[in-house]
Order: sequence, then C-alpha cells, then structure tokens
Amino acid sequence: MLAAIMGFLFADGQSAKVQSAINYLRNGKLDKAKENIDAAMTNPSTMDKAKTWFYYGNVYLNIYMSQEPEYKNLAPNALEIAYDAYKKTKQLDIKEEFKNELQINMLISAEQFFNKAVGAFEEIKYIEARDGFLRAREINESYGGIDTLSTYYGGISAEYGGDTLGAMKLYQTLIDAGFTEPNLYSSMANIYKGLKQYDKGLEICALGRQKFPEDFNIIIAETNLYLANGNSEMAIKDLQLALEKTQDNPTIYFAVGVQYNIIADDTTKPEPVREESFLMAEKAYLNAIRLDENYYDANYNLGALYVNKVASIIEKANALPLGDKGYDAMKQRADNMLLQAIPYLEKASALNLEDKNALISLKEIYARLGMYDKLKEVDSKLHNE
Repeated sequence: MLAAIMGFLFADGQSAKVQSAINYLRNGKLDKAKENIDAAMTNPSTMDKAKTWFYYGNVYLNIYMSQEPEYKNLAPNALEIAYDAYKKTKQLDIKEEFKNELQINMLISAEQFFNKAVGAFEEIKYIEARDGFLRAREINESYGGIDTLSTYYGGISAEYGGDTLGAMKLYQTLIDAGFTEPNLYSSMANIYKGLKQYDKGLEICALGRQKFPEDFNIIIAETNLYLANGNSEMAIKDLQLALEKTQDNPTIYFAVGVQYNIIADDTTKPEPVREESFLMAEKAYLNAIRLDENYYDANYNLGALYVNKVASIIEKANALPLGDKGYDAMKQRADNMLLQAIPYLEKASALNLEDKNALISLKEIYARLGMYDKLKEVDSKLHNE
C-alpha cells in the first residue's frame, strides 16, 4: 500500500509539473514553463500523454516567438521542437481533446516556418530556405489542399540552391495543380537548358506560351533554348517578339545582332540572305549602342562585323579578272567599311583595357589604311601588354 501511495503521489507530482508549466506559460514566464515541462517529459507517468506533448509544443513555440532575448535563447531549435511535439500530440490524442487548439497552433507553426524561410532566402541560405518552405507546406497540407505559395517559394529556393531536380518536381506539382504563375514555365525551361535537355525545355515553353502568350520571361527562356541549340532562325523570331514587348533593352538588341551576325557569316547561306542578315545585325548592334554607348560587346561585335565584311569584299575583289573595273570600287568600299569599324573597336578597347582582340584588329586596319601614328600607338600598347 505504501508503495502504491508513493507511486500515486509521484505521478500526481509529475502531473502537477505539467499544470505548473501551463500556469507559467499563461503568465509569460517561459523559463519556468520550460523547466517544468522538460521535467514532465522525462517521467514515464507523463511523457506519453497527449496533454504533456501539447503543452511541450506550446512552451517551445512561445520560446521561438518571444521577443525577449533571455527567452529566445532558451532553445535555438525551439520551432522544430514545437512542431515535433505537435505531431506527437496528434498521434496520441485519440479522443481529439486538443484537436481544435492543435490545428490552430500547427498553422501558426507553419506561418513561422514560412517567415523563417523568407529570412534565410534573403540571407542567400537557399537550401535552408527550401527546407523551411517545405516544412510550412507539409503542415498546411496536412489539413487539406495544396499549399501553392510555400511550394512555389520552395521551388525557387531549391533552384537557386542548386537542387534542380527538387525544384523541377515542385514546379511540376504546381503546373499539375493549375497554379497560374508564368515564371513556373520560364524557370523550368532554364533548368532544362542547364541540363542541356533543350527539347524538354522547348516543350515546357510551348505549354507556357499557350497559357501566357504575352509573357516576356517565357519568350526569353525559349529564345535562350534556341540559342543554346544553335537554331538562329527561331531565336531571331522570338527575339523580334521580345522587342515588341520592350524596346529599351540593349541586351535584347545585342542578342538579335548576334543571331543575324551568325547568319551573315554562314557561307552555306545564299548571298542575298547573308547580305540582308548583315544589315539587320548592323541595325541591331547600333540600337544596342544607342541605348548604352558603353556596351562593350555591342561595340566590339559591330566593329568585328565590319571587319569580317571587309574580308568577304576583298575575297570577291581578288576573284575578279585582272583589270576588271569593279576592283577599285570594291576596294574603296572595303576601305570605307574599315573606317566605319574604327570608332567601335577603339571604344571597345577603351572599355576593356585588357582586350587584345580589339587592338589586333585596329593594328591591321591602321596598317591597311596607312594610319601610321595610330599604328605606332596600338603597337606600343600590344608590346607593353
């Protein structure tokens, strides 16, 4: 009898610790609440009760959400502890005594995981952010429905953190659920491009274009896939469409120029096509420079475009019969085009002092045109480098 009485008193004492934890929690004394609930969690008479686990979760959730440093530092992983406690409560609460309160507190935990993930994302801790968003998603979806917002941000975090397969799985989940966000398609296309799965990337772009035909990012993603796949004609088509959406982006004009440049240099193309492409490339590069005069790539490429055209003209001139009257006209045209190239190559060289290619091209131009002072200056720069 004595042993039974002592056992009853001990068990009752441990139950009292749970109640003490509840009282301290109500009064905001989280250190005392933690001390009592921790003690109850280590005793066999209370450690397997839903009530103990529920208030264990409540104490740690309040520690996590506290703005007081002395309480906040009581447990660095308080949110995770609270969530695990609530899961255990749900498992033990057969009579559903805490069902409604538990749901409210679980959803509060989900919100806290989401906010914590946002902070991690801002600190460029992408995998930590991914895990936080997915934990929020897990909680919210345990009460039904699809948590599209947490899934979406979890996908972005996974993508930025290098977890491409995880990101694609999350994005596909959202697409299947009918989530209306065009960036899903451009993001998936960019991932496929990184994996060099160009056909799959183009398939997802086609699906995105059906739903969001005017979306700029999907158009650009599709363009990049065509560029990576070496399909200049389709890339140009998309780039021209992109220009209809925005005409103040020098990068797009430059990309248009590059693709026309490729066609202009392609000797397998018919001459009229190459000539037209040369003019289109020139126009695009000039527009890029108009919008950004210090655009190095546009300046260099335009200068190189003229130089390559000169090489083509000279090749044709040399193929003429000896004494042909067209030779002098073609030579003059070549010299004039070299003069056109000079300011752009000089600008490119000034923008990038380590750019030997521009200097080498300028050296050849100066030599051909007899601009010896300029030739000496460029030769000195090349020698010093």
